[in-house]
Amino acid sequence: MRVLFVCTGNVCRSPMAQVIFENIAKRENRKDIVVASAGVMTINGLPMTPTARVALGNCGQKLGRKKRVSTLFNQGMLGKFDHIVCMTQKHAEVIGVHPNVYTLDSVCGGGDVYDPFMQGEDVYTAVCGELVVALEKLYEVIGGVG
Repeated sequence: MRVLFVCTGNVCRSPMAQVIFENIAKRENRKDIVVASAGVMTINGLPMTPTARVALGNCGQKLGRKKRVSTLFNQGMLGKFDHIVCMTQKHAEVIGVHPNVYTLDSVCGGGDVYDPFMQGEDVYTAVCGELVVALEKLYEVIGGVG
């Protein structure tokens, strides 16, 4: 199964979601799950924000050694991923209507995932904590049967 998380700049929410979902897959010994992230308004190669990295640690998430840099979403990704999970309804609208594109909210509830960009560590950590809860639910729905 291939999962792509999408936000705006691919430096906060979607890379945090990627790390969290990779950790869930690792915990569940799911080597068949490939996780990536992208942004609908970014450039390739930007690093994850330092505050996002701190927030992941605050939420007990391991980053691993993988280099994490932004990737601009492109329409070619539609056929490469089984699930394209958007952080907001606006991101899903930018991508367009496709059977494998949906919002995290549509599966887990809770509304759009707030953008913590340029906010403090407490805001990033709160968003990260919400992602941990939502992504556990998402895993139960899309990946729970291995």
